[in-house]
Amino acid sequence: MTRTDLVLAGLLALTGLYLLMLRGWRNRQRRQAFLCAPPVATGDATVVVGAVPGLFVGTTFAGRWLDRVAAHRLSDRAAGWLSLSTDGVHIDREGAPELFVPFAAVEDAAPGDALAGKVMGAGGLLLVTWRLGESLVTSGFRATDHAQHQRVADTIRAHLPVVLEVP
Repeated sequence: MTRTDLVLAGLLALTGLYLLMLRGWRNRQRRQAFLCAPPVATGDATVVVGAVPGLFVGTTFAGRWLDRVAAHRLSDRAAGWLSLSTDGVHIDREGAPELFVPFAAVEDAAPGDALAGKVMGAGGLLLVTWRLGESLVTSGFRATDHAQHQRVADTIRAHLPVVLEVP
């Protein structure tokens, strides 16, 4: 075999592997077709916390930090800005639609260390667990200034609806 034949065989193998990965991702999207689309912001809310720059890491099913949500582009990793307004959490992503999570859908917010295959040190991510239809999902955001994770999580928790337990 000549060097050209080896290079062509390698390129062919890489192309085949890429096509298999693409097929797997599309199958995941088909399996997750039951997920409803995320809500859309109304745009008439007051900003509580201004735009915090960082990286949107992605979304997984809650409790399964490696099980990405492929539907509705919820796992598209992108640079972005997280802001809080009186209606919920807004994440503006470069090259992807804005992700809006109303406070009524948020279950919890806390600093964490891993999501969707991205492992950070303690408190290296802001994890927001929320309801998407009947499913509980967790979205991760890594602020440029990691010290902001706790402050943003506390602000989100302060805006969550109070649930009273009746005896």
